[in-house]
Amino acid sequence: MGRIVIAGGTGFVGKKLIKKLANEHHDIIVLTRSASQSKTPMEHIKFVQWGTDSHEWKQWIDGADAIINLAGASVAQRWTQQHKQQIFDSRILFTNAIVDAIIKAKQPPPFFFSASAVGYYGDCQDAILTENSANGDKSDFLANVCYEWEQSAMQAADYTRVVIGRIGIVLDPHEGALSKMLLPFRLGVGGPLGTGKQWWSWVHPDDVVGMILWAMGQNSMRGPMNITSPNPVTMKRFAKELGNRLARPSFFPVPNFVLSLIMGESVVIATHSQNVIPEKAIRLGYKFQFSHLSECLTDILGTR
Repeated sequence: MGRIVIAGGTGFVGKKLIKKLANEHHDIIVLTRSASQSKTPMEHIKFVQWGTDSHEWKQWIDGADAIINLAGASVAQRWTQQHKQQIFDSRILFTNAIVDAIIKAKQPPPFFFSASAVGYYGDCQDAILTENSANGDKSDFLANVCYEWEQSAMQAADYTRVVIGRIGIVLDPHEGALSKMLLPFRLGVGGPLGTGKQWWSWVHPDDVVGMILWAMGQNSMRGPMNITSPNPVTMKRFAKELGNRLARPSFFPVPNFVLSLIMGESVVIATHSQNVIPEKAIRLGYKFQFSHLSECLTDILGTR
């Protein structure tokens, strides 16, 4: 099968994607900043050192069948000015480097997927958001990062088919937002974050992987693509569903001022409202594996 280059393949979505592709006997090149510490867990996988100050990795871009860019420092922690710079640089500078390699390749890859996030839309209250909705306020840090991230990736559009995946809140019991909510719920003191009225556009990890691979084979898919469930929920509904899955109460809210004390400026991750619909995927016929929150939580938490 073909060669697929993945940047940022060590995160929980990247690991699932690599496993899926390796099982299908693709040759996987994982670009990582710590290749010397990486171990190849399966056949068909090669770890390659990469960075904006190294160039050997660029040979793997030339002639590849697809490039998948998931690189980016975590936003799920308290933001210092230094970490905010790292969030920005790890997305824009590394995407610029990949785009430069695509442009200079003798045989550019026919497909380039680059991650973004629903933070692109900013805080939109109850407004329904599709791929055609506007970018958020430029004073919104995450909205601005996503805008610059997408602009960087789209520079390759004259050389390859570019798909920008605006990824929602990926639900995983071990990483991300859900992992941090589980302990208080299991202790019986869980509840909605903030007002509870904000919309959470969630997605199962299997659908993140599924939509990336589906877009790879969907030649009519170009530009931004929302990677979310077709059924977003409010935070209040999310907390209720989580409590039901765990057989625990869900009526202990965490007020905005408490969240701000804990999270600082990164509180917007929990309190911004984004009612995002994956309009392109629905229109072009993607078959969601997990459309409803209850079935998603049942699958990932092993509860009934």
